[in-house]
Amino acid sequence: MRALTVVLAAGMAVGTSLPAFALSGQRPARPSLDQLTTGDRPCDAVTPTAVRSSPTLRAVLNDPDGDPVSAQFEVTWNTEGSTSPSRLRVATTAKANGSSFSWTVPDTVPEGPVGWRVRAKDADGYGPWSDSSHQGRCQYVKDLHVPAAPEVTSPDIPLGSDEWVDAVGRYPSFTFASSSPDVTAYRYAFPAGSVPSTVRPDEPGGPVTVRLTPPSKGVQTLEVQAVDGAGNVSDPTRYFIRVGSPAGDVARWKLDDPEGSMTAEAAAGGVPAWVKPGATFGAEGPSGTTAAGAAAFDGSYGAGLVAETTAADSTKTFTVGAWVRPEDDARGMTAVSQTGFMAHSDFTLGTVLGEDGKPSFTFSLPGADGVTRVTGGSPTPGDWSHLTGVYNPVTGTAQLYVDGALAASGDAAVPADTIQGYLQIGRELEDDGIHWTGAWHGDIADVRVWDRIVLPDEIADFGHRTPQRTGYWAMNTVRTDDSYRDTPDAGGSQSLILSGDAHLDTTDPLTGEGSISLDGDGDYLDSDGHQVDTDRSYTVTAQVRLHEWLPEKDMAVFAQGGDEADAFTLRYRGSDCTWQAVFAHDDSAEAATTTLSAFYSGDGTHNLAVQYDSKAGQVRLFVDGALVDSAPYSATDAWNAYRALQVGRDGNGQGGFHHLDGDVDEVRTYAGLLSPKEISRLAEPGEHPDL
Repeated sequence: MRALTVVLAAGMAVGTSLPAFALSGQRPARPSLDQLTTGDRPCDAVTPTAVRSSPTLRAVLNDPDGDPVSAQFEVTWNTEGSTSPSRLRVATTAKANGSSFSWTVPDTVPEGPVGWRVRAKDADGYGPWSDSSHQGRCQYVKDLHVPAAPEVTSPDIPLGSDEWVDAVGRYPSFTFASSSPDVTAYRYAFPAGSVPSTVRPDEPGGPVTVRLTPPSKGVQTLEVQAVDGAGNVSDPTRYFIRVGSPAGDVARWKLDDPEGSMTAEAAAGGVPAWVKPGATFGAEGPSGTTAAGAAAFDGSYGAGLVAETTAADSTKTFTVGAWVRPEDDARGMTAVSQTGFMAHSDFTLGTVLGEDGKPSFTFSLPGADGVTRVTGGSPTPGDWSHLTGVYNPVTGTAQLYVDGALAASGDAAVPADTIQGYLQIGRELEDDGIHWTGAWHGDIADVRVWDRIVLPDEIADFGHRTPQRTGYWAMNTVRTDDSYRDTPDAGGSQSLILSGDAHLDTTDPLTGEGSISLDGDGDYLDSDGHQVDTDRSYTVTAQVRLHEWLPEKDMAVFAQGGDEADAFTLRYRGSDCTWQAVFAHDDSAEAATTTLSAFYSGDGTHNLAVQYDSKAGQVRLFVDGALVDSAPYSATDAWNAYRALQVGRDGNGQGGFHHLDGDVDEVRTYAGLLSPKEISRLAEPGEHPDL
C-alpha cells in the first residue's frame, strides 16, 4: 500500500491509504475548468465567486487508462502581514474513473479572496493541477457582511407622507439604491407580504427603477431589500403609501339623451358627441344596469357620433368600455374608436369575423407592423354585452373583457409616434383618413374612457347585469289544497308542488323557519311553470343537506329537461362521492354531455349553483360560494328545455330518476348570471331575500 500525504497550511501531514493500483504508465488528465464548481456555481477564473459561507468544491476527474483516481484539493489565500500565501491541501479516497469529488472548505479559511485548484492521482502519480498550462485558477470570496438597506425614491408619489395619492391602475416609478458597492439585486414586495420580485442593476452597486401599481385602495406597504453577490440580504426598507380611491373616467357619454337630440351630452370630459346621419337616441338601455337609454345606429355609411376630443392617449395606459347590442353578426363592426391620421385607428372596440366566418368581440391597437388585435366572446344579435378594452404599456399587454370577465389577452406595443385623433362612436376611419368603415348596426350605451388600468373587480362590476329572478322558494311554509301541497314563491308567482312524502321540516331547517325534507323514495318538488330558458344565460342555486354521511346511491338536487334529456342536472354521485353538474347538448337519449364535478366534503349544509354563460360559451359549478369547475359549452350545445324545474330528482321526461334523500332549501332561478360576489353572498348565513 502507498501513502498519500496531505500538506496543511501549518505544515502538518496526514496519511491516508490508497488501494494498490497497477502501474499503467499514464498519469491522470488535467481537470477541465468546465467540470469544476464552487458551491452550485461554475468555476470562475476571472471574477471571484461571492459566497456567504465556506463553499463545497467539486470536480469531475478522469484518467486516460480508466484507472481509479483520488483527488487533491488546494486552497490559497493571503494572510495580513505575511509575505507568502497560506495554503491548505487535502486528499480524498479513491473512486472510479470519471467520478465527482467534493470537499467543503473548513471555516478556518478566513473571509476574503481565496483561490483553489485540484488534481487527480492514480498509481502512476499525480496528474497536472487544474490551473496548469495557463488555464486559470478558480476563485471565490467569502463575504459575511450584510449590505446597507436601500434608499427608495419616487418622482411620482410622496413616500412616507400622510398624503393620499391617486395610484390605483397607474404605474408610479420607484428607484432603489444602496450605498453598498457590491449590491447585485434588489428584492421587493408590493404590497408587503406578497410574493417578492427581484430586479438587478446594470452594474454592482448601481440603482434600479421599477414601475409598480398598487392592488387596491388603502394603506399599502412597499418593502425593499438589497442583496449582494454573496446572497447577503439587507434589513428591509418599508414605506407606507396611502392609496386613494380609483380615479373616475376622463370621458363618458351615457347616450341616454332625449330622442331628437343632435348631441350626446358628456357625463365626464366636457365635450359632447355630435350626431351624424344614421344615429338616433331613444333606444332602451340594457336592463339590470344603470344605463337608462341608448343610441341606435342603422349601419349606414358614416353613421355615428363624433366627440372632438382625444379621450385616450393610446401610447399610454388607458381603458375603454361600452355596452353594445349588435343587430348584425355577418360582418365586423366598430362600437368605439379613436381615429388615427392616415394610419390605423388609435384603438377600436367592436366585433370582427374570424377566418372561419364566426363573429367575435375585439379590441385592437396599432402596432409596429400593423394592427394588434385580441378577440374573444360570441356576439349574439339582439343581446346586450359589455365590452372593456385595457392597454397596459408597462406589461406590454392588451386585454378584452366581455360582460366583466377576461375574454382575451395578448402582447401589444403602441408606437410612441402614434398620432392621436378624435373619439368616434359607431364607426371608425379608414387608414386613408377619408372614408368611414365598421358602421355599427344596433345599439350602444354608456361609453367610458379612463386614463388608467381599470382593475378586474371594477370591470366585473361595470359589466354585470342584475339578472331577473324567475323563482325564489324560501320553503318556510307549505300550503295544502284539496288536490296538492305546495311551497310558494317569494314573489307570489309560481310555486313548487310537493310530491310523495315530501314535507316541511321546521324543527331543524337549513335556513330560516323551514326546509323541505325528502326521503329518497319517490319524493320530489315540481315547479308549476317554466323557470329558465336554458338556451340563454341562466343561474340556478339551492341549499342541500344529505341525510347520510357518504351515501352510495346517486341523487339529484335539481334539474330541468325536455322529453329525453335534461338540459342541466345537478346531483350527488355515490360511486366517488362528488357533486356533478351535467349539461346535455340536445334533447335525445344519446346526447353528448358536458360534466363538471367537485369533491363532496361530507356532513352539513351545502350551497350549490350551476350557471350557463351564453356570451362566454361556458358552464360553471359553484360549491359553497366558490367556483370549483367550468368548461366550454357553446351556443350550438345549448337548447331550451321546456319542462318545469324539478327539485329532488331528474329525468322528468322519462318518469323521474335519482330521488334525493335529504333536505333542500333556498332554491332560486335566474334568467341571467349572478356574479361570483352574489353567489358568494348566498353561501353566507341567512336567507338574502334581496338577491
